[in-house]
Amino acid sequence: MIKNSKTYLFFLQYLFLILFSGYSGILGQEFESTKVLIPISNEQIDSLNKACVDYYYNDRELALQLATKALKNAELNNYIKGKGTALNNLGNIRLFKGEYDDALNKYLNAIASFSHIDFSKGIADCSNNMGLIYDYQGEYDSALVYFQKSLNFEIQQNNNEGIAASYVNIASVYYYLGKYDKSLDYFKQSADIYDEIDEPEEKISCLLNIGAIYEKQGEYAKAISNNLEVISLSRKFENKHELGNGYNNLGSNYIHLNELNIALDYLNEALILRDDIDDKTGISSTLKLIGLVYKKQNQYDRAIDLYFQSLKISEELEDQRSISETFTLIGELLMEKENFSSAIEYFKQSLDIATVIGARAEILDNYKKMVLAYGSMKQFDSASIYLDLFAILKDSLKLKQNIKPKSNTTIEYESAISKQQKKLKFYRHALIFASIAVFILILAIFFVKGRKQNSAD
Repeated sequence: MIKNSKTYLFFLQYLFLILFSGYSGILGQEFESTKVLIPISNEQIDSLNKACVDYYYNDRELALQLATKALKNAELNNYIKGKGTALNNLGNIRLFKGEYDDALNKYLNAIASFSHIDFSKGIADCSNNMGLIYDYQGEYDSALVYFQKSLNFEIQQNNNEGIAASYVNIASVYYYLGKYDKSLDYFKQSADIYDEIDEPEEKISCLLNIGAIYEKQGEYAKAISNNLEVISLSRKFENKHELGNGYNNLGSNYIHLNELNIALDYLNEALILRDDIDDKTGISSTLKLIGLVYKKQNQYDRAIDLYFQSLKISEELEDQRSISETFTLIGELLMEKENFSSAIEYFKQSLDIATVIGARAEILDNYKKMVLAYGSMKQFDSASIYLDLFAILKDSLKLKQNIKPKSNTTIEYESAISKQQKKLKFYRHALIFASIAVFILILAIFFVKGRKQNSAD
């Protein structure tokens, strides 16, 4: 009997080891998540979420701490609206840092929470934020779909502030599609609404974008005027993010006017601000512009070094539009050095990406650059091909087309969150099962010890 008992004990120990090795990570996560929290009220959770928004642009680490605390307490209180808001805030923080996949996951979870209480405003906010990510990644059709969802809700609610914000985002998509007149119209409508509701701080982003369009259209005096107003308003409201944007865009204006020293001063101011708030997308943009200044000053080595620094950041962020733009800049620099064949290779890489993401402005620009490069090499047949492509695309951009968003297909938010809930359910069952195995093992040990004592007697 002792021999059989040993065999039985060995079997139970072996079973326990298998169970424990498979679920020790789960146990660790479960115990970690059950750390004691000092309970706070739902009103205090709302205050944490509101404070998080206030620190978005000026202290993201503090914003992250506030959102995380709000989320943990909302889960403890089973406060669904507070949980969804905290998840949306966390998504926004990830978005600002360029961590797009994590941001999308947070938004999906937030939407799932809001769906349980039929909180349409929360769903609309998250849809808008998801549209921003698709816009940054160059997936313009998807961006328009999500922005339109958000706009529809704001119109139903007769929420002028929300309508204005949606107009800004839709205008941004049309800007990158090269439809500047349509883009300008949406930005101006948004700015007018902010004037009507007396929200000067919210008007800042409209002014920035209107200035960018004026720059594209060669109206530099108007662009500078807009950007100076941006800087003034940003200082007034202590908004470092928009202040960095204002300095960056003002630097760009002066590059076009060939006032390079003035441009460099503004761009260095922008870089300091953007580095201070860890605005990776902004840092990448400013590095490119500083590189452009050095290129114009014939400091090619310094310029190309900055381009590649910018490219590295854009690749880390998976920012396809920025990558395309940087390849074009590198090609232009190589053109300056009369290295036309290498320049063409970079233009082609940029063109490939721009074609995939539907960035028509970048496609048009690359066609023009290819014409110049092949022409410089006296390869006139190839130059002629790209000249024709350039002319066709330019004409098509002048046509007044109505881009219809895709049909309002139902986004399977519930399906996405359901999978996560099933995983959590599995983990809980696994933890219970492992706990039972431990209990059985303890009983078995006492049982075998008891049998040994009886045999000894």
